[in-house]
Amino acid sequence: MEKRSAAFFDIDGTLFRNSLLIEHFLKLSADGILEKSIWTEEIGPLFEKYQNRFGAYEDYLDKAALVYQKSIKGLDKKTILKYSSLVIEENKNKVYMATRKAVERHRERGDLIFFISGSPEFLVDQFGKFYGATESISTAYIFDEKNKFTGKVIPMWDGRSKLSAIIDLSERYRIDLSKSYSYGDTNGDITMFQMVAHPFAINPSYELIEKLYSDIDLRKKASIIIERKDVNYSFKLRDLKVDFNKF
Repeated sequence: MEKRSAAFFDIDGTLFRNSLLIEHFLKLSADGILEKSIWTEEIGPLFEKYQNRFGAYEDYLDKAALVYQKSIKGLDKKTILKYSSLVIEENKNKVYMATRKAVERHRERGDLIFFISGSPEFLVDQFGKFYGATESISTAYIFDEKNKFTGKVIPMWDGRSKLSAIIDLSERYRIDLSKSYSYGDTNGDITMFQMVAHPFAINPSYELIEKLYSDIDLRKKASIIIERKDVNYSFKLRDLKVDFNKF
């Protein structure tokens, strides 16, 4: 049986223009399920620093994920799923067009499509179904026998976890990684880039683009896509001699 090519997509900041977890957090806060002060006091300052370009994007997201995990402990699964559906319905089309077209292109070619995301599975699974993903791999949130969130998770936001996911998927689906693609935007996606022949960085963070540029193999094969307003700028990293400066 011949091996197949595949495309591996991160979601937050790569396909979706924000974070599914953040949108869920905000929706729960807006309806009083979570105290609004949790966001304004714990996440707000980091978000403001990022918005004003005084703080790193990944610092803001990492902090938000930890606070979110702590805040929804004890929340029942029914409520979580209800607000997950609302978030997906309201945000499913708020995506980068370059990445959306890539998903469509891979589907038309008959490639396998996988979403690998650090956001919760109850959000990622719905998002993946909407975009026709073959399978979605995401952070598992553990519920007890009464369907209350325990506060424990099995993460999928770091490079090691995403590496394990790709290895598992490649074995189960007989994937030829030498003919496959990956799409990501932060340092957590670096192992996805290392594993395939055609990595694409979508509006990459400083940490990611620095690693891509300093690694000879990745610099040779990585492509960069920048989407601003109604224009996409795409280029091969190997073709450029540039300075990447952190804010």
